[in-house]
Amino acid sequence: MQQLSDEELFRVLGSEGERSRRAFELLYNRHSSRVYTYCRRMLNNSALAEDIFQEAFVKLHSAARSHRGTMTNTGAYLLRTARNLCLNEKQKKYNSTLSLEDFDLPAGNTPSYESAELAHLLETALAALPDDYREALVLKEHLGLSYNEIAEVLGTTMPIVRTRIYRAKGKLKDILAPYLEDLQK
Repeated sequence: MQQLSDEELFRVLGSEGERSRRAFELLYNRHSSRVYTYCRRMLNNSALAEDIFQEAFVKLHSAARSHRGTMTNTGAYLLRTARNLCLNEKQKKYNSTLSLEDFDLPAGNTPSYESAELAHLLETALAALPDDYREALVLKEHLGLSYNEIAEVLGTTMPIVRTRIYRAKGKLKDILAPYLEDLQK
């Protein structure tokens, strides 16, 4: 069953029983890393990202059960679903007050204080980008999607994706320039 394409697995997912469970497991294994990374980078909150991530896969399962049609790009469907859920969550957060707990910065294993500081600065600078720039940059740099794949996920054109990524990198460079100068001293 592992050799089946995503489209074939989606059809199997719409059925009942062990084959459906196995199809879901295979689709999950193929796409979970990208979807979670996207949610984590967009929301900057591990617990919330986990919730949104799970909801995206629940929606995939529901879609397979409800219309039993074909799905030509499961990865794009999952990222688009995660994107919409993240945007909804950001809108809720925007309409409410922010607390310090909303800012969950990663605590990875870094070899030095400078590396940890740079990672923190990068996360903060990424969070400061406009959503459309951050989203395109995360899809390109963290998930490794092509410009065409990003355009499909975002429902836009490839030239717009290129522009957003170019501008996002420029803004990151501007934001980080003073800090990088200090680190080099």
